[in-house]
Amino acid sequence: MNMIALMGLIGFLGFLGFYTGNFGYFGFFGFFVFFTYALKKYDELFDTYVKKAATTAFFTSVVLFCAALCAVVLLGDPALIPTLFTLVFVFSVMVFILRLIIYEMAENVRSREE
Repeated sequence: MNMIALMGLIGFLGFLGFYTGNFGYFGFFGFFVFFTYALKKYDELFDTYVKKAATTAFFTSVVLFCAALCAVVLLGDPALIPTLFTLVFVFSVMVFILRLIIYEMAENVRSREE
């Protein structure tokens, strides 16, 4: 099993939404998509794709967290902190997932051409 498939376990945090009544927890159900990588054959190329996608997502989150922090300071409203930081986290995870999908699609196209 790929280590990335273990990220699917984070999806179980979504069930806290039923327990607490806070619907914000339902967003964690999106992590269940990582269970699809449990059946994927592991190779060095996939490992490289994961590292490239994670690097892009990391630098995206650093830039966006800095921008969010500046926005909170400039607007002077600390009530924006949870909302902005949640959006940055969600956007960073989406960047990771989309980059990984793009790399895999490019690999599939190249393998069909050969």
